[in-house]
Amino acid sequence: MSEGGIGPTRAESDIYTVLLAIAALFLLVSIVFVSIRSQQFFGQWLPLGGV
Repeated sequence: MSEGGIGPTRAESDIYTVLLAIAALFLLVSIVFVSIRSQQFFGQWLPLGGV
């Protein structure tokens, strides 16, 4: 089989995989940060939730 074609190469998909992993990590850290700050400001994890 030949290596040519119009599909993405392996290097391009690795770049997008790394960017996706970085974005997911950033989102996770942001959720933890907002949860901690919410606990500090409001005294509960979900300030708009139940009483």
